[in-house]
Parts: sequence; C-alpha cells; structure tokens
Amino acid sequence: MRGSGYSKKFLYGYGAGEFGFTFFLFFIAYYLMYYMTDVLRIPTATAAVIYTVLQWFEGISMVGAGILVDRLRLPGGAYRPWMIVGAVLCAVGFVIFFCDFQLPPAGNIAVFVIFYFLAYIGYNLMWVGYRSLVGPISRNSADNVALTAASSQLGSAAGLVFSYCGEKLLRPFPDIRTGYMVSAVVYAVIMVAGILISARVTRKYDNGKTERRAAGKKAGLKEFLRSVNQPMVVFFLAVTFREAISTMFPTLIIYYFKHVAGNEGWISVYLTVMTVTALIGYSFARGFAGRFGKKRMFLASSVVSAACILAINFIGADMRIFMVLMAIHSFCSIFSGAMIPAFMNEIADYNEYTKGVHTRGFIISLGGGAIRCAAVLGGALSGFGLAAIGYKNGAAPPPGFGTNLTLLMTLGAAGGILLGALILTFYKLDDKVMKKIYESREQA
Repeated sequence: MRGSGYSKKFLYGYGAGEFGFTFFLFFIAYYLMYYMTDVLRIPTATAAVIYTVLQWFEGISMVGAGILVDRLRLPGGAYRPWMIVGAVLCAVGFVIFFCDFQLPPAGNIAVFVIFYFLAYIGYNLMWVGYRSLVGPISRNSADNVALTAASSQLGSAAGLVFSYCGEKLLRPFPDIRTGYMVSAVVYAVIMVAGILISARVTRKYDNGKTERRAAGKKAGLKEFLRSVNQPMVVFFLAVTFREAISTMFPTLIIYYFKHVAGNEGWISVYLTVMTVTALIGYSFARGFAGRFGKKRMFLASSVVSAACILAINFIGADMRIFMVLMAIHSFCSIFSGAMIPAFMNEIADYNEYTKGVHTRGFIISLGGGAIRCAAVLGGALSGFGLAAIGYKNGAAPPPGFGTNLTLLMTLGAAGGILLGALILTFYKLDDKVMKKIYESREQA
C-alpha cells in the first residue's frame, strides 16, 4: 500500500469534523437512556420502545440523506455544503431535545421525539457529506486509510476530553436538568466549529468549481439499485452486527459501574482508558493496515476484542483488570469499527471505476444506515434487556441484577463482534483487488 502524500496539518484539518461531532455521539451514547429513564422519568419499557423506533428512523433518514446528496447539489460544492447545513440542524435539535420543559409525560415525549428527529436528520446530512469527501480527496487506499485514521484519532482525542469534562460539566448544577442543557449547548457549538474547520480545509477538492467524478451527472434509480451489490450487502451485514456493541455496551456500562462496581465515577476512568488506548493505537493503524490489509486486521482484532469482553464475566468487580481488558478491546477496535469509512469509500470507488456507477453519497449512507441498524439492535438489546432482568427506574434492583447485567452486556457485545467478523470473511474487495483498480485508473 503506497503511503499518503498529504500533510498532517491537512489530514487533521479534515479530522476536525469528527473531533466536533464525537462529543454529540458520546453524550448520546452514554447519557441518552439514563436521561430518558431518570430525568424525563419515562418508564424503562416505554423508553426502550421510543429509542428503538427512533433508531429505525435514523437508519431510514440516513439512506434518504445519501440519495439527497447524490441528487441535489448545493452551491459551493457537492458535499461540503451538506456538512454545514446538517451540522446546524443537528445542533439546534440536539440542544432542544436535551431540555426538560417539565411538561406532562406525553408532552415531554412529544418534544423529545420531534427534536430528536430534527437532530438526526441534520446529523445524517452532515455525516454523509463529511464521509463522502474522502472520495474526491483520495487517490489510493493509503489516502483512504490516512484520512480515516486521522479523523478517528481526533475523534478519540475528543473522547479523551469528554472523559475528563463530561461529568464535570454535567453535575455541578443544583438541578441535573440544567447540566444536560448546558452540556448540549457546549457540545453543539464544538460540533459546528469542527465541521466549519473541516469544510474550510477541504475547499480545494469540493468548492463548486471542481467537478465531481460523476461529472455532475445525477444518479437515477437504476444506479442506486446497482450500488447494492455483493460487497455492499456483505459489508452492511458485517457492520450491523459488529457495531451493535457501540450502542449496547456504552448504554449498559453506566448501570454496570453503578450496580456491579458500586461507583458511577468509574465512567471517567473507563473513557480515559478507552480514548488514550485508541489514540496510541491509531499510530499503528496505517502500518498494520498496509502490511496485513484492512480485512485481515478486522477479522483478527474482532476475535481478540470479543475474548476481552467475555473475560469480564470472570473478574468479579476488579476494576483494574476490567480496565486492562477494555484497553485491549479499544486498541483492537481501531482495525474494525474505525476503518468503516475506508471500506465504504473503497466500495464507492469500486462501483465508479469498474461499473460506472456514481452514487458515493448513497454508498456512504448505506454504511451509515448499517451503523444505525446496529444502533437499533444494540439499543433494543440494552433497553428491553434491562426491562427483562427487572430494572425499574427509582426502584431497588432485584436480586442477581449485577450478574444478569454483566451477562447481558458481555454476551450481546461479543456475539455481535464475532458474527460481524464471520460475515466479513465473504467480503471480496481486499487490498490486492483495490490496488489493481487504482492502478488501472491512474493508467487510464
């Protein structure tokens, strides 16, 4: 795999976008369910139903965002304007749905759902535009990996900041509802700022004057259907099961620290360990991916990651061993979940250069749709799982709750990882195939 020729300044300038929206994702992942059950006081089973329905909406709107980006070109570029418009919409909805207006239960649910919808319509437009930019920028697989690694590295840096500041920003107010609102405002501002930096840095490659690879041609129904080919289907299913843990595990971890470890404060240590390990790991991402290939690293790291998660069942409440296992799991995740954008853009390149199908936004949205389906699976497993093992907000947990919670968290996560790895063995676009495609393009 040939090295990327872009400077670190450029790579991290692009990655500023992920730095910005990671705060949004972390706050949603770690505090949304708790906010619904313990702040808005929505019954656990009802919260699980709402969360699951919302996740399905996210998946549908993600695909819709991809079609819109491919069909409608805004002034100023094919992808960058969508990033900015989406970020603003997301920020507005994000702030409002984390405001508790102290309405009757039905009113609280209505406000929450409406503005959650708005936030994720914006997020999906922003995400598709941001990830699609890798296409016009990249010249080969090394560029794909370099942009993805730099972006993910800054995402991990944002996670590290969140691990130190998240609880401190949320808890100092007499009323926790104020903490949620202030946190949402701060993270919304950071998200928009990060996207603006990314849009500025990448202007050279997508500015309204430069031409898209599709030469401005609008994709039609036939092109969209041809995009759903064997590599895309395999990738979609593998990501759905692999990334289900990205919703389920963080959702349950707060309950785990409270009811198994006996101290919710461990969440800050956990986030620090996860993000520091990931930051270190990204230094190895390009080298390992270049030497062994993204597919091999995805498969090998998935097996190790699942083993670490299953081992939690045998350590009791020893948080030192727990953090070591999570550090290894986090390191392994850079070769699977973090490389998803690189896989998506290579599928789009494969379609463009071998089939003449120019639907990059749609392909990116299908990858994002897989992540949303994963969130549905993970959210349903966590929400309905909590209800099944007897958790009720405001009530003492039933006997054996800690053991059942640990089993729910670990078996669900490890199962999803291993099933995703098994499915990916059928993925045919390895680095050798893509190298031939890129070389043929350069010779053309």
